[in-house]
Formats: sequence, structure tokens, C-alpha cells
Amino acid sequence: MPCKNHPMTEEKLTKCGRCRQTFCPDCVVELKGQFYCADCKGETVKDLQSGVEHGQLELASIGARFAAVFLDGLILAIPVFGIAFVLAMVFLGSLVATGGSNIVFELVIGVIAAIPYVLYEGFMLSSRGQTLGKMALKIKVVTPEGNDITPGQAWSRTLVRALFNQLRLLGIINYLFAFGQAKTALHDRIAKTRVVKWER
Repeated sequence: MPCKNHPMTEEKLTKCGRCRQTFCPDCVVELKGQFYCADCKGETVKDLQSGVEHGQLELASIGARFAAVFLDGLILAIPVFGIAFVLAMVFLGSLVATGGSNIVFELVIGVIAAIPYVLYEGFMLSSRGQTLGKMALKIKVVTPEGNDITPGQAWSRTLVRALFNQLRLLGIINYLFAFGQAKTALHDRIAKTRVVKWER
């Protein structure tokens, strides 16, 4: 297979350590003993700066990750909406009576509704690196080296993701990172985790 950028070059080729495509010596740079193409170099440098090293992990697709989050949401939807509805009735009555702020009401309900998600995800990830949704989609949260994450990583990842989701703009920015070459959301970068395909 010739160099991706120079089809006429078929000698001394190297595979990029991230995208695994083939390139000639002029199209790769060496970082920490691995060779990377120009497109992957930037993401690799970001990983190294954040203390995370990219290995030969088979990263989960964006579709699988969002499908897992959707399934987890469905699993928790009934109890969470039930709790939120009861609390909404209680707080709404108090707000109407006292002329309180709707912003405070929305914030309180949002935080309380997030608690079951945080507990569910934190306990599941700390025990096996997978929620029920991730099990169904055969993906798992691991360290950049492919090992099981620590409870600290599980809870920090969960809490950071929940915080970003509460602050809507940050929530969007958080997930935009997952569309990069490393397929790594901002909460994964902070917790030093990766989401990979997991057939075991």
C-alpha cells in the first residue's frame, strides 16, 4: 500500500500510531517512540500535554457512545421523572406563594434530577467500567493503556460530565471534543480515560 499523501512512494513506509494509515518518512513525525501523521500529531500532542498517552486501543465510535448514554437515560427515566415531578410540585407551590425565581427552581430541580444519574454511573463505572448501556453496546471505559479505571477516575469522570451537562454551553463543548481524531470527550481527557470497544 503506497503513502496516503504520495501515491507514487511505496518504500520505507510507516503506519501512523493513531489512525493506522500508511505514510512515507516525509509525512510522519516521531513522538515518544511512535510515528504520527500530520492530522494525528495535534491530538497526540494534546494527549501528552494532559498526561495521557494514546495506545493501540480500538476506540468506540461516537454513535455507540451516544447510544449507550441514550439507553442509560431510558433505564433511569421513570424513577428520575417521578422524583422530579414530585419535587416540582412541592417547589412550584412554594415559589408561587413566595414569588421566588424560576431560575432557582430550574437549578434545584436540575441538580436533584442529576443525582440518580451520578450515583448510577459512578457506581457502575467504579465496579466494572461499564454502565448497562455500555454493556449493551459492548464498549467500556478504560485507562489510556487499556487497563481498568480506578474508582477515583470513575467518579471524577462522572462528576465532571454531570457538571458540564448542568452548564449547557460547557456540555456542548464537552461532547464536541469527542468528534476529534482521538474520539475523546473533555470529561475523558480530565479523568484520563478512554472509551473502547469491548467484546470480552
